[in-house]
Amino acid sequence: MSPRITWQRLSECLGMSEYEARAYLSLVEAGAAKASTISMKCGVPRTKIYSILRRLTDVGLAVEIPGEPRKFAPAPPKTAFEAHLRSYEQTVKNLLSVVSSLDEVFRRVSNEVTLQQGTIWVIKGEQESLGKIGEMLTQAKSSVDLATHGKGMILFYRTFDRLLDELAERSIKVRVMTPFRSCNCHILNELRDVGEVEDTEYHSPTMFLVTDNRWFLLADLKGIGPSSDLTIGKSIFSDDPRLLEMVDLLIPRKTHLSPKPSTFSPVRDAARQRRPIRSVPSYG
Repeated sequence: MSPRITWQRLSECLGMSEYEARAYLSLVEAGAAKASTISMKCGVPRTKIYSILRRLTDVGLAVEIPGEPRKFAPAPPKTAFEAHLRSYEQTVKNLLSVVSSLDEVFRRVSNEVTLQQGTIWVIKGEQESLGKIGEMLTQAKSSVDLATHGKGMILFYRTFDRLLDELAERSIKVRVMTPFRSCNCHILNELRDVGEVEDTEYHSPTMFLVTDNRWFLLADLKGIGPSSDLTIGKSIFSDDPRLLEMVDLLIPRKTHLSPKPSTFSPVRDAARQRRPIRSVPSYG
């Protein structure tokens, strides 16, 4: 396999940046080497190579060898990627379980006489998906339901917090289903001002948004490791009632409900009025 194909697959499968993948491949090929040597071998600028090697060290793909000059060495690939391989195996098992559940629902509903059809779009790209989510929130008339894991909730809130306030002002019923974690407790406290928050054991790497019990978007969330930035891969947007029913059956039900309070937080709202609105593109 050519070096280019190797680092490209590392980047695609593990969510590594191009520089990280190229630097790790060069480490494997060179063994213990100075940062300047790795920089020349992989083509990563010398101004960036130390930060790249530090990130590889932090995630267990490289080790730093003490001494002068300072050198770096690759971690054994089988050891370094063992956790990722186990994760992929578990992902395949989970996907098989989801497919089995969907097939069971499909067989059941396909026996019904009435056939309801809807449209389905596949949206590629994070900005396009965020744009569609913003459009759904803006056009919602009665209800907004969201289910995602902890990091997905942080991404959603940071992007659409102002739109969530507007939903509350328009008396749109908002319900959020997400695990209660220490990393997102401050966000969940804020969300109690705009709707209901349910503590739900949601671990799927997806974001599931439904507006007016009709339109829904299912987004694939990508990002590995605690320090990785979460991004959106592809999304499915549809008003197909049968597909919505099947996907909704896979969402864990609530374990705890935090009701919507009767008033807003004046301190938080005053701060938000001074905060610039983050714009998102519209999706046609």
